[in-house]
Amino acid sequence: MSEAIPSTRPALRHCLHRRRLALPDTHTYPPLLQACARLLALREGECLHAEAAKNGFVTLVFVQNSLVHLYGACGLFESAHKVFDEMPVRGRNLVSWNSMLNSFAANGRPNEVLTVFREMLGVDFAPDGFTIVSVLTACAEFGALALGRRVHVYVEKVGLVENSHVSNALIDLYAKCGSVNDARRIFEEMGLGRTVVSWTSLIVGLAANGFGKEALELFSLMEREKLVPTEITMVGVLYACSHCGLVDDGFRYFDRMKEDYGISPRIEHLGCMVDLLGRAGRVEEAYDYIITMPLEPNAVVWRTLLGSCAMHKKLELGKVAWERLVELDPGHSGDYVLLSNLYAAVGMWADVHVLRKTMVKDRVRKNPGHSLVELRNSVYEFVMGDRSHPESEQIYEMLAEIAERLRREGYIPRTSNVLADIEEEEKETALNYHSERLAIAFALLKSLPGIPIRIIKNLRMCGDCHVAFNLISKVYDCEIIVRDRISAAGARVAPQEKAESATPIPTLSPPEGNMTFVDGVTWCVARPGVSQEDLQNALDWACGQGGADCTPLQPGGRCYQPDTLLSHASYAFNIFYQQNGNSDIACNFGGAGTIIKRNPSFGSCKFLASETSAASALTRGSMWMIFAAASMMFLHLRVFQSV
Repeated sequence: MSEAIPSTRPALRHCLHRRRLALPDTHTYPPLLQACARLLALREGECLHAEAAKNGFVTLVFVQNSLVHLYGACGLFESAHKVFDEMPVRGRNLVSWNSMLNSFAANGRPNEVLTVFREMLGVDFAPDGFTIVSVLTACAEFGALALGRRVHVYVEKVGLVENSHVSNALIDLYAKCGSVNDARRIFEEMGLGRTVVSWTSLIVGLAANGFGKEALELFSLMEREKLVPTEITMVGVLYACSHCGLVDDGFRYFDRMKEDYGISPRIEHLGCMVDLLGRAGRVEEAYDYIITMPLEPNAVVWRTLLGSCAMHKKLELGKVAWERLVELDPGHSGDYVLLSNLYAAVGMWADVHVLRKTMVKDRVRKNPGHSLVELRNSVYEFVMGDRSHPESEQIYEMLAEIAERLRREGYIPRTSNVLADIEEEEKETALNYHSERLAIAFALLKSLPGIPIRIIKNLRMCGDCHVAFNLISKVYDCEIIVRDRISAAGARVAPQEKAESATPIPTLSPPEGNMTFVDGVTWCVARPGVSQEDLQNALDWACGQGGADCTPLQPGGRCYQPDTLLSHASYAFNIFYQQNGNSDIACNFGGAGTIIKRNPSFGSCKFLASETSAASALTRGSMWMIFAAASMMFLHLRVFQSV
């Protein structure tokens, strides 16, 4: 019975019927539970769970692993975690940990992934490729680039970078965090190890970050390599055409998908075509396309049309899309918001009020907007009008400064983006208090100059914020990357871009990598100008959780003099840097460290690698400490809700 897993539900039922004719043994339940997971047959799986418990097999680790996998696949991550918690910690094997990590990752629970990962490291379990993929997926969803980079360091040191699944996850991580150069570098370093998934990941990543033409060029290169695209690859290609306004190219690729590669259009491809036409303002053609498409349009397709109607003020077609959505997916809050936005855009305020009363009556709750920004290994969350942050006074002072400097640059708020029947001055204030504005103000207050600012918003960023962020990038000379609900980079602006342009300029600079000098000798030291508090925190971490040997810094030690925070931090930073293979990522310290090529040794204090550039091997134990510390810092998610 354990030799084959049923691939269809009737086969599963036949197998279950035959099982009743024989006594179960230790090999009975895992294959059946795996079949239930594959078929999402929750009811049958729960029956097997109860029977395994009755027959005394539920305490076997391979049965428990199968149960964790089953519940995770069916979306019941809490049930999966309950089974996992019931397992003795020392009784868990690598499959147990990976099953739990995958359950959380597959259900969009990145914080829980990192929590379990920290627990795993705490009991000295070495992660494998499957573990790393789950952790990188969590980092990508959270936009936790700094933690993702630390995972990348570990991957390189233990040779997991040769695992194509891990490399593909790294491409996805960097693309979703807006670090396109890093994504491309990973892709290029894979060489002959690239798979179709690798090509697809980078194509989708380029398209989502506003590099549509580069995505299409990469697809052409993929074709020249004689690789056959998958259905997902073509979704990325059509997505690139849609977001670049390449309507004719989109239809050409759609036809080639069928003719050259024999890929039958799925609803995702058809939805891309609706989006392609809708974004280009050809809303009537988009509607005609829907009613003639070979597959039954689902709620996502009609929602795409409704969004286009709201964007281009097509009231009548918007009502048609709304009626279909009420039939297919009643109670979806996003649909109410889209229709409300459409009514507001055409000045039908009475209908806006009626619709909002209907939402209250039907208990439809709108998902509140929030923005996340990562800073020194912590993630901060802001909501519109948030004043609960301990430094809210300084944040709002910064907002006022930003607004004043933007006005001097000629910025005029687009109050039409405020879909409420209020006075113009109130609309300007509302725009200025959007969650992403609070996040950018906080980041400008706290981050060091020259460090890119990355923000994640759970909803779509408004057009006014697009324009404002371009100007902020210019005025404050910083790169800003915003990932919103619509794309991996709702706005990607750098100081050299034109202030009035809200469209990303699709240029790729040379990939970033480890800093290399002519003589090959580098040191990591404390960056001058960093606040005493930040420098002390970084020093404490390096000498504590970082595992750097700081005994020479004690009174009487050879590096105690000069007794300054800057010199002590420099020594500790460099020790940690050498322990971790001279990687530039290991000299970050939340922006407090910097790499130099001049020997910083003084007096009797000789800095490691002063005479040689040979990097010491990174031990697995020290890397685990990096992970555990980074996870604990990152997991301290500082949430400031509005009051």
